[in-house]
Amino acid sequence: MSAKIAVIGSGISGIAAANSILAKNYAVTIFDQGKNPGGRLGLRTLRNHPFTNRVVDVGAAYFTVSHDLFKNKVDEWSDLGLVNHWTNTFQVFDSYEITTTTDPMRFAAKKGLRSLAIYELEKLKNKGVEIIQEKKIEKVFEKDDKVVVDNEVFDAVVLAMPGKQAARILQDQQIKNELEKQVWQSALSAWLVIDGELPNYDAMFVNNHEVISLIINDGKRRSDNAPVINAITTHDYAKSKLEDFQNYLDEIVDHVLELWRIDAQVLEKGITRWSIAQPLPAQRPFLGKSIAIVGDAYDLNPRIESAWVDGVAVLNQLEAIQ
Repeated sequence: MSAKIAVIGSGISGIAAANSILAKNYAVTIFDQGKNPGGRLGLRTLRNHPFTNRVVDVGAAYFTVSHDLFKNKVDEWSDLGLVNHWTNTFQVFDSYEITTTTDPMRFAAKKGLRSLAIYELEKLKNKGVEIIQEKKIEKVFEKDDKVVVDNEVFDAVVLAMPGKQAARILQDQQIKNELEKQVWQSALSAWLVIDGELPNYDAMFVNNHEVISLIINDGKRRSDNAPVINAITTHDYAKSKLEDFQNYLDEIVDHVLELWRIDAQVLEKGITRWSIAQPLPAQRPFLGKSIAIVGDAYDLNPRIESAWVDGVAVLNQLEAIQ
């Protein structure tokens, strides 16, 4: 009988891990506590005409490609029309001066980055993987050379989630302490639709600003030229505002309009929070022969690509099923 493996988390690293495990003909079950898959591949849908149901990425903004393992996957997505080359040119705002930076090429997804997770999970489902959304796991622990996930027994488990979240469900106190040391930055992500044209920018890094870190022309990112903007705040601004984040939407929007010198009516706007948005590079603790943890935190340059590559390599951690 093939080994039975649980993957907890349906973000990029969890999907990559599930693919690697399935390639060894192990039985895979994916659990995710969210209503929607994709982890930090956040997505929102506009409400008002003429952009009703148009999507906006409000989590990860884009991805880049440098590793062959990820390039092969991105080539597949490109051939299917799921992703597109977006831009290799960003503006940089610093000390009230605007300059330009080029490279690397940034990629975007026509239906939002979450659509890539949906596509990959559908493929896995068609190959026999059981996928269970809206399932919050309460505890994970080793017992008699197996791993118990709540009340279900598996041969091994992959935690595809930030270390701080993994610490909440693991039972070993020493491991919990190590995982809780991980440092994650928070962010607020706002989006707005204006009645007018946007500047001819793809995006802008905003340096040394008290509120904004990145502004994105979502019309260019989505290749439809819609007057839609996504703005990401700094960690220092967001960290004390996570509880009542909705109260800061207008302030964020005002800063965006000022930075891009936009004088137009805002037709629609919204905001979401990411208490766990971006990790600082971390050391991966040893969780046992039957428990692995994957994600972009274990790379010197955390990003979507490193999450995928780390998930692909998951079997290196699972000694129990080698």
